[in-house]
Amino acid sequence: MRYLHILILCLVLLTGCGNDEEFVINCEIRGLGSTGVEMYYTTRSLQHSAFHPVDGKVTLRGVAADPTLVEVFTMDNEPLFACVVSNGDHINVKMDLENPSTLKIKGNDASEQLGSFVAANDSLLRSGDVAAINRLVADVVRDYPDRISSAALLVTRFCARGYELEADSLINILKPSARANWVMGAYPGLVGEQVSSAARGNVRSMTIQTGRYEGRDTMIHYWPSNQSYSLIVVTGQGKGDSVRSVLKDLTAKLPLRRFKALEIAAMGDSSSWTASVGRDSADWIQAWLAGGVAAPVINSLQIPSVPFFIVADSTGKQIYRGFSVKVAQDTITKRLAQFMKEDKDSVGGDEKPVAAPATPEAKSVPAKQSSAAPSATKPASVNRSGLRRRVELPDGDRPERVTDNKIKTVKKADAKAIN
Repeated sequence: MRYLHILILCLVLLTGCGNDEEFVINCEIRGLGSTGVEMYYTTRSLQHSAFHPVDGKVTLRGVAADPTLVEVFTMDNEPLFACVVSNGDHINVKMDLENPSTLKIKGNDASEQLGSFVAANDSLLRSGDVAAINRLVADVVRDYPDRISSAALLVTRFCARGYELEADSLINILKPSARANWVMGAYPGLVGEQVSSAARGNVRSMTIQTGRYEGRDTMIHYWPSNQSYSLIVVTGQGKGDSVRSVLKDLTAKLPLRRFKALEIAAMGDSSSWTASVGRDSADWIQAWLAGGVAAPVINSLQIPSVPFFIVADSTGKQIYRGFSVKVAQDTITKRLAQFMKEDKDSVGGDEKPVAAPATPEAKSVPAKQSSAAPSATKPASVNRSGLRRRVELPDGDRPERVTDNKIKTVKKADAKAIN
């Protein structure tokens, strides 16, 4: 019986210490109590495990043949700590939830360096100052390009959103030995997509089938060369009042020849899109795009998430691409300041009123309108933005185009695009 007790004790000790076929992370987290924790790391696929502490103490186990980045969260998705481990590593973590700067990680150089950085800069990391945090991480990467901990900091703490070019530069600064595959993960690929020549190349003309627009099947045609600058806004389920306000303001204050806006909604179905734009009273083109941001018509632009904004000049060159509607607005305003007008109904610069396509019931269009006289009510197919729209009408006579202020009608088989 005595030998049996010794054998059991040895097995317990071996289990607690781990072995070369797994890694072990012993955690002592004051204030955690019995709140569950989750561990995520990547090997050939994403690995996820859940653990239940007792009085803030818990042992995490996993398997990773090569160095991998491990991130630990509470069940409420609050981040606790990150470390770098591989099979055979035995990591000890101590921290106080009320005082995160007390974080201490022991067990290997990469994890210790990572823990020390987070503890020393806790206030800044929690401030949400993206620019300042990015500068701090960039300094570490440049000073220690041969450390795996630098790669882990880049992946976990550097916000690449809006800083893709700098992130790509930092990835290339890291020494090959520091860019462990399971530490870097998909980060280089995601950044690479945003800095590729395809993503940042010239915006091409687009033809978008919008489904239903004001009760009619509609095709939207967009050419960058039709205006000095254009703003392409790719939205999702909702775009927010700030985006709506910017689109209204720019469209109202800039002449059509100088600026046009194209809002593309990457939503699940056209009915949801119709409901979402119902209250906009938009003077800019709004289109629904089946297939989301992966749709062929905009796939080359590599939209990472929505809402996303692209400012293009008349050649299609991307002047700005990013997530800030304010930066997009400032970019356009700065370049077109001399053409800005205050009154939406006035025509600025060298712009002239644009003739609107008539409805099938219309019989004639006045040759001229006095500038003082109120204009007639616009039909549903009026294209204020100036982008060309092809409208599929019911059977019967269709408007061909407005030429010299006269209406020509043709049968459906001979119908042409409305300019």
